[in-house]
This record gives sequence, structure tokens and C-alpha cells, in this order.
Amino acid sequence: MTRRHRRGPLLSVAAVGFGILLLGACGGDDDDDSSSTSTTAAPVSSTAPSSAFPEPTVAPTAPATVTAPPTSAVYVTEGASVMVTNASRVDGAAGRMSERLAAVGFTMVEPGNYSLGTLETTKIYQDPTNAQALAVAESLKTALGGGDIEIVEMGAPPPVDTGDALGATVLIAMGNDTADKTLDELQGITTTTAPGTTIADATESTDSTESTTASTTA
Repeated sequence: MTRRHRRGPLLSVAAVGFGILLLGACGGDDDDDSSSTSTTAAPVSSTAPSSAFPEPTVAPTAPATVTAPPTSAVYVTEGASVMVTNASRVDGAAGRMSERLAAVGFTMVEPGNYSLGTLETTKIYQDPTNAQALAVAESLKTALGGGDIEIVEMGAPPPVDTGDALGATVLIAMGNDTADKTLDELQGITTTTAPGTTIADATESTDSTESTTASTTA
């Protein structure tokens, strides 16, 4: 009887110990799995970025603008003859202007003196009975630089101190604005000449005495 009672407690203790061992074994596996962490580092790229800085775009250079030299004007010169009358205060200026206009193709008659006094601004008269007179008068205005020059109809008698225009159907009353100026000067054309060069169209020295009447010499 005594031996049976001793086996019972020993078997119970052994069973409890075995159970603890089983629980410990199972728990240990779970702890190892949960405590492990991933320490894998991201790969480092050693290559340059695929998008390099673009090269700067250079805008095309615009071509330089070249200003063409002034060309000779085309004048209507046929069909009407022209008289220059001196309405300025410069003696002999009408004759010199006649020579300049003849050199560019106009048909000129002998110059005269204006009968209606001194003018500051040149005036051009044209005979309306001549079909070409207006076109020639407009070309003369261009040759003299345009501006405030007025073109008017020429009545009878013509405004010449002699009363005779010598057959001219266009008459220039040359005022102080155009007297003794070259056509290039009047048109704003600048010419360069070498030192010592004589310009045939140069302005001649004249008597600068002022006159308030129509007695100025053509």
C-alpha cells in the first residue's frame, strides 16, 4: 500500500515537467521568429542620371540690315519747257538753278525775275492748257526737295517781270528756301568728295545784299 502512494506523486511531477518542456520548446520558436528584422540596404547606384543638363539653345542671329544708297529720282521732263524766275534775295541764283535742272533732263528756257516780290518758299506755276505741264511741275517739286513747295495754275500774263515766259508752260518762282542750293542738298543727299576735288555744281559766291523788291537779278 505504501509503495503505490509514492508512485502517484512522482508520475504527476514528471508529467508536469514534461509539459513545461513542451511549452518552452514551442514558445522559443515563436520568439525567434518575431525578434528577427530585415537589414537589407538599398542598392547604391553608381551611374550618372539618365537626364543630363540640356545644352543651351542659341537663337539664330538676324542678318544685318544694309541701307541701300539713295537712287536717282526718275523725273517727267518731256512735253513742257521750264523757266526759273528769281524770287529770292540771291543775285544770279535763277541762272544757276536752270543749269542744275537742265543737267537732270528738264527742258529749260532763259531765266527771268519774278514779278510778285520776294518769296521765302518756292512756288511752281503750271499751264493747265498743257497736258504734260502738271506732271513736269510735280517732278520739279521732287527735284527741289518737296516740302512746302506749292504747285498752282499759271494765269495770263505769267508772273515774270517782262511779262513773257518765252514759251515755258511751267514756271518756278525760286524763293529763299531753294536759292543757291544743289539738288542733292535740297533732297537731303550727302556726297563726299576727296580733298581738292572741284564740284561742278558747287554754290558760287554771290552778293548777299537783301532786296525787298522784284529787282533781283536772275
